[in-house]
Amino acid sequence: MITEAVSKYSYINKSIPRIDSNDKVRGTLQFLTDIKLENALYAYTFRSKVAHGKINGIYTEDAEKVNGVKAVLTYKDIPALNGYGAIVPEIPVLAYDKVRYYGEPLALVAAETQEAAIEALGRIKADITPLPVVHSIDEALEENAPKIHDKGNIARHTIVRKGDVEKARSSAYIVLERVYETPMQKHMFLEPEGGVAYIDEEGVLNVLAGGQTPYRDKIQISRVLGIPPEKIRVKNTPTGGAFGGKDDITVQIHLALLTYKTKRPVKLVWSREESGVAGFHRTGSKIKLRTSANKDGALLSNEAIIYLDSGAYQSFGPTILDVSIETINGPYRIPNYIIDANLVYTNNGIASAFRGFGAPESNFAIESMMNELADELKIDPIEIRLKNILKSGEIGPFNNEIRHSEGLEEALNRAKELFYRLDPSGPFQRTGVGIAVSVKGVGFGTLPEFPAAAIEIIPEGKVRIMFSNVDYGQGINTGNAQLVAEKLQVPLSQIEVLHSDTKFAPDTGGSSASRSTFNGGGALLLACDKALSELKTEAASFFMTKSDSLSYKDGHFYYKDKSISIYEVAKRLRVRGKSTHFEATFEVPRYSEAVEGTLEVPHMVYMYGVIITKVEVDELLGKVKPREVDFIADIGNVINPAIAAGQIEGGIIQGLGYSLIEELNYDKDGRPLNINYTTYPVPIIADSPLINVEFIRSYEELGPFGAKGVGEVSIIPVGASVADAVADAIGKRNYKLPLLPWKIV
Repeated sequence: MITEAVSKYSYINKSIPRIDSNDKVRGTLQFLTDIKLENALYAYTFRSKVAHGKINGIYTEDAEKVNGVKAVLTYKDIPALNGYGAIVPEIPVLAYDKVRYYGEPLALVAAETQEAAIEALGRIKADITPLPVVHSIDEALEENAPKIHDKGNIARHTIVRKGDVEKARSSAYIVLERVYETPMQKHMFLEPEGGVAYIDEEGVLNVLAGGQTPYRDKIQISRVLGIPPEKIRVKNTPTGGAFGGKDDITVQIHLALLTYKTKRPVKLVWSREESGVAGFHRTGSKIKLRTSANKDGALLSNEAIIYLDSGAYQSFGPTILDVSIETINGPYRIPNYIIDANLVYTNNGIASAFRGFGAPESNFAIESMMNELADELKIDPIEIRLKNILKSGEIGPFNNEIRHSEGLEEALNRAKELFYRLDPSGPFQRTGVGIAVSVKGVGFGTLPEFPAAAIEIIPEGKVRIMFSNVDYGQGINTGNAQLVAEKLQVPLSQIEVLHSDTKFAPDTGGSSASRSTFNGGGALLLACDKALSELKTEAASFFMTKSDSLSYKDGHFYYKDKSISIYEVAKRLRVRGKSTHFEATFEVPRYSEAVEGTLEVPHMVYMYGVIITKVEVDELLGKVKPREVDFIADIGNVINPAIAAGQIEGGIIQGLGYSLIEELNYDKDGRPLNINYTTYPVPIIADSPLINVEFIRSYEELGPFGAKGVGEVSIIPVGASVADAVADAIGKRNYKLPLLPWKIV
């Protein structure tokens, strides 16, 4: 564990409390769904009660007659593009030809009161001819399966290969072939999807809604309304949890459309049940692996067929598939492979971004395979990994040079000391220990990224920092403040954060892909460099000397025995009519070309982790109780150890839910069965085991002060480590998550 006592830094490597913690703890922080606007209309969404069907007509006349109703909108009322989607804009804002999932929006209502809006909602009629429902990946792939889209049920298909798989397999000592399945998972954030919208005195349409990417939201709203982006403001903070579930559009376009049409403020908040019906979820997966190795455990080949259930539309599906492709070989040296990857349409809602973004699905397959190979070859599971991990400087599976993987080797060696069974707590309890390794790229891989951020030196004694990454619980506001405090050598109390608002903050991109510290922090440090350069020139003028004769320390420029603070210099600049606002763009290091058939493979920077999970299994009830989890992380230089550890702990608990109890299910008609906390249980504090987090000391030169990322690395390997621990306890392997009691017994 990194300890603050040995750090050479003043403000980073320090567990400084979150700068927004007081308001959150006191309950005084107003989330966007809490906002009440004067004269606002109440909005609701009319949704399909059919999972797959042809729309013959949507009738709103009776709804429009309800006293107090100000708008009832259908697809006919959309001014421009009736479509959105992070990668492909194929998701209808309001359905017009077909419905493809239960709960798809057909109409919007806005009224003076909630009662009037609800009454109007009940008067809308939809004439829909039901079509056969496609429930699963297997059904979607059947030769005569109903087509969800005209092009068929395969949204995307790509094959990536290297070497001679057949030759490698034929010479192998062992070949294992297995099928792994993982469930759809709901985000279950505490604040449901919602927000408010209004038109301000300057005629700008303001949309304040929980989201993760304000500038992308702004562009998508602009396309639908057909108005310039500069006439739209999006504010996405504070947001009460997201985990990827608010990365694509939820309510933003509906809010904007209603306000644009009525010219009135509008509030739209989904109920918990509506979120359960219409909100996004994780892709379900079915992955077939055939993996070969020689007698001493060296991997020779890997053959993977990946199927991800994208639901009714793609959303982030193409890039989720890329991450699954990139992680199906793990962090291992596999000279021969073929990956046949498929994104599949079903009528199971819409799958989208979820913490880990395709990596937990692939990780469950490859790490379970590594554990079974170790069993079959009678090799220690840590040793087989040490034998096969890619070393720094080696060329990886996608012709990318591996950077800084020493931390993974160190983490595996540390794991040897933690790899032991606990004693059972009773006569019908069996204990087991399991292991898995995690790898995840930071950011968007080969996709170009140019995040911008800004700082402003305020003469009165403040440094304002501006970026558009959304802090929805991960602590990015605090982390970025620490980075700037360290760079400028000023107290953290002098840092003021302004973020996630397109009116004030530059486009840093969204909060996703574990990129916020790396990208936003990188851009902020460049803005600091700009500021210091300009301020130094002005300070030199004050001292009537050359810039290179000045030194800088603790927020002051020094010349001989004299000094001047950055705030005094800023005041001089202001007097001369110069700006003290400094903006910079960080060109994120990346490989210039993606692997053929992918959008973002490979990445240049990777996070690593090793997890040891110790469980107890009740042999009578089949109940699995995680008792202790150790996680050793290589996330680069750790900006705030407490916040980073909290991220890792949260990811582990979320992964335990994914592994043991969470499973989104649909009935025969395509209706979701788990729509609230009663029907979709998630882990609570009583379910949490003892979690020990350690950080490997490492430094990534491309990142701000050596940092990488942390948000996703811990959820990724949980499933495989739990399955391995259960297998160790009961002597039987399971290949499908979650490990519910009847599967164990």
